[in-house]
Amino acid sequence: MWIWIIAALILSIIPLCNKKIDMSNYMWLLIPIDAYGISLAGAVVKPYMIFAFILLFVTYAKNKGNGFDLSASKGQLLSGIICILILMQSLFNGENMPAVKGSIMLILVYICAQVYTSCTNCDNAEQLSDVFIASCFGCGVAYLVAYFLLEKGIDINGIVALDRTQDGLFMQMSNMSGGSYVEAYRLRGFAYDPNTMFVQFVFGISACVCKLFKKFNLYHIFTFIISIVCILLSSSRMGLLCGVIAIAITALVSISQYESVRKKLTSTIALLASCALFLIFTVTKVGQSILSQLLSTYSNRSSLTDEYGRFSIWKECLKVYWEKNPLWGVGLGQMSKFTATERMTHNTWLQFICECGLIVGGIVIIYFFSVLIIGWIRTGIKHRNDPNNTSYLILVIGYTVTIVSLLSADNISCSYLWFGALLVLKMAFHLKDTSNTEQSSLIT
Repeated sequence: MWIWIIAALILSIIPLCNKKIDMSNYMWLLIPIDAYGISLAGAVVKPYMIFAFILLFVTYAKNKGNGFDLSASKGQLLSGIICILILMQSLFNGENMPAVKGSIMLILVYICAQVYTSCTNCDNAEQLSDVFIASCFGCGVAYLVAYFLLEKGIDINGIVALDRTQDGLFMQMSNMSGGSYVEAYRLRGFAYDPNTMFVQFVFGISACVCKLFKKFNLYHIFTFIISIVCILLSSSRMGLLCGVIAIAITALVSISQYESVRKKLTSTIALLASCALFLIFTVTKVGQSILSQLLSTYSNRSSLTDEYGRFSIWKECLKVYWEKNPLWGVGLGQMSKFTATERMTHNTWLQFICECGLIVGGIVIIYFFSVLIIGWIRTGIKHRNDPNNTSYLILVIGYTVTIVSLLSADNISCSYLWFGALLVLKMAFHLKDTSNTEQSSLIT
């Protein structure tokens, strides 16, 4: 597995070689490696966590004596307080060591996110777009090579996992559909769950679309295509929905940010023409074949109201939560012990309420959605201050879609959620110093 991981990292770094990327921004190349690391006391210390502490020491040593200070805003510190509240709630619920361990891991994720955010220079924020794209390029190529080997029947370690605990880029999934037992291979990459791995590609897709609205580039088109393919290989319905949402939002916002009416009209026509060509393609024989094959991967899955469907699971979890302890919840990661299907909530926001209780869970939800609102409110100001910078918009769109994606997966320690929230708060209120540019213009 580590050969696949190293190969993906090397492929990701190659497009960034001549771009002088800040050390801190390489963090986004390591965040997708979510299921692998160093096992310690029953937990997995992930590569990005190790990198965060290396980054802390390197940044301090590099800036020692230059007045550098690792600072955090009140909003960023509030997320740390929330982590402490979750830990206290876990301790309050009694002897529940799994919940306590989960809370400690959540605190570690927050610390890493805070270290990264503190070490990030917002003046070089445009680099984030390139890093998001490079991450999708490297991982995407590695995943597609693994898929090709899987299709050819070439058995190599690290390609297929027969259960969640085994190493493997693809996971053999079993499910009941229409009374029949069904098995399928789903891409999960370097994550635990196929329903969480696609978030990485949402950031990359948004970055590619945003870049293509500014300048045509084959590398961006290629990365966009392989990102879409990887989402399709995950067979995640939420992943497909989030990909479409990311493309639509990015395209609409990019068009609206044009100052020229002619550019807005031309881009709108080009977008509509692309949609029309896609629809025409779907009615051709080749298009029909591809579409039917694609739909077949989703048809053998549980519907929302089946026993293992999302609506059924949510309904049962709410019932258990209300009967057990509506104020303080059932305990972090404990819902599967009380449900008849032995399933978790399959909804992070519902998980916060059911497992952390109305008070703590409510505070968490309000916090993350408040960051979302702040992020979107500041997009207009950020664009006027620095029209050529696409990274902030991509970050906000990626964070938005991350929140949507967590409606179908229980992942309270989702790195993209915590890193995204802290970075949005930092970048939202940072404005580029245009005084030098204005002075140069006056001199000219």
